[in-house]
Amino acid sequence: MRLGPSTAVALGSAAALVVLIAALVWRERDHRPGPGAAPPLIVYAAPTVRLALERVAADYERETGQRVELRFGASEDVLTRVRLPTPSEPADVFIPADDSYVRQAREQGFVAESFPVARVRAVLLLAPGNPKNVTEWRDLLRADVRVAVPNPGAAVGVLARTHLRATGKWSALEPRVVDTGTVTEAANAAKAGGVDAAVVWDAVAHSPGYREQRVLAVPELDGVDGRIEAAPLTQSLRPDDARRFARYVAATDRGLVHFRELRFTVAAGAPPWADAPLAR
Repeated sequence: MRLGPSTAVALGSAAALVVLIAALVWRERDHRPGPGAAPPLIVYAAPTVRLALERVAADYERETGQRVELRFGASEDVLTRVRLPTPSEPADVFIPADDSYVRQAREQGFVAESFPVARVRAVLLLAPGNPKNVTEWRDLLRADVRVAVPNPGAAVGVLARTHLRATGKWSALEPRVVDTGTVTEAANAAKAGGVDAAVVWDAVAHSPGYREQRVLAVPELDGVDGRIEAAPLTQSLRPDDARRFARYVAATDRGLVHFRELRFTVAAGAPPWADAPLAR
């Protein structure tokens, strides 16, 4: 029996659709955890560490077989999520952009220990080409200049505001401030040219996405520092696994390799992974 052109086309399309559906079904099956597979570790972290932590998590999964899922948000926001975990997805590890949030979590009973990872300090990330010729702090105070500062939910936002108020610099800067969400959003505002400068962490300013922009360290921001720690959470249903991952992040020959490559000032005296035996 010979088929007409329209019938052949219709049958071919139907066959292609069947093949596509079958491929999607098999792909979903391949990516679905088996009945005995361990659920992923849930890590809440600040955007400051996104690039480094994504690389660390990928290494950890390859090395141990343990899946890791990362949840990013401003430090205050992820602290809130740590305080209010969902029954189906309790948090396992907490990595904010400053240890003040770890201290809060410790005081409230969510953290029993933490491991130093790195330090960051506040700098100015300038718009591409620096069209307003910003070269020092007083240039930020001109009427034609706009400055992105992350909101107080972000570590650098609250620490910068607190420091500038204490040193008498905030009131003059405030009329020029564009309030942004996270440190990444502030950096992106400068990159897009929506603002002339952004107050961000140095490690963010030096990350690959902003390499065409000038970074300016000014004495007015001296003392605005963040200390990053990896903290396993007491609410974790797998405390040994949570501690194991936190130690991996903070190991000088594992996680800190990526932090160092991305120009974080890594914690001094961090032990290698060999000194942190796998949990049994």
